[in-house]
Amino acid sequence: MIAAIKAFDTSAKVIFGLLVLGIVLSLAMAVFTMRGARNDARKADAGQTFAEGRTGAAQDASAVRDRADTRNNQITNDVQEGTADVRQAPDRSAATLAARRGVCRINPGAGPDCRLLLADPQRVD
Repeated sequence: MIAAIKAFDTSAKVIFGLLVLGIVLSLAMAVFTMRGARNDARKADAGQTFAEGRTGAAQDASAVRDRADTRNNQITNDVQEGTADVRQAPDRSAATLAARRGVCRINPGAGPDCRLLLADPQRVD
């Protein structure tokens, strides 16, 4: 009978140990699963931030391109207008003045007389 109690105690200890081991393993798996879920959430947030950054950069690039296109179109129009003015000039002096005025239209800071040339297009030097 004492042997039966000792055997029961040993088997109870083994069963208890296995239960404790199962609980510990379950807790460890839960912790690792939560850690992985947190890591995945962080990665998703980082991906969203990256995507927002790319979208913002694309919008900035689009705005820069639009401003450059506008400026290129303005320069093209100014060059065409200046060329037409030079071709329609009645003499060399008027053609020179029209050419200087055309340069001033494209680059107003090209010379000290640009402001005067742009303000008074009928002025003849």
